[in-house]
Amino acid sequence: MKRRSRSQRLIAEINITPLTDVILVLLLIVMVATPFIFQSSIKITLPQSKSMQQPPLEVTVTINAIGDALLENKQYSLRFDLDLLKFKLSSLLKGKKDTTLLIRGDKSVQYDYVMRVVDLASQIGVEHVVLLTEHK
Repeated sequence: MKRRSRSQRLIAEINITPLTDVILVLLLIVMVATPFIFQSSIKITLPQSKSMQQPPLEVTVTINAIGDALLENKQYSLRFDLDLLKFKLSSLLKGKKDTTLLIRGDKSVQYDYVMRVVDLASQIGVEHVVLLTEHK
């Protein structure tokens, strides 16, 4: 049998790192879920109105770096399919007032492609055009 020397002692400490991780995750879940639970627990009766107003419609057009526009998960080339994109936008917005067109353009896209979409929106009567940016 081997004997242990007196310089080697057993370490009898509890590693609390996993416990701390679990507690922090549970705290985060409670912090995120509490506003939803509180909001759903408030019982209110909404007033009724005779006229039904629709919220303003927002349509998003995404322009990638090579000049293709994406509208409703369909891709249109701004070089060749501009008339098709115009037709699709006008059919989406037909008879709807207060429509906002949101343009999400890649930062490396040519400015000409963004202006084509803005010009197209003004041709079909869109009054509000918003160029989306990312906040740092």
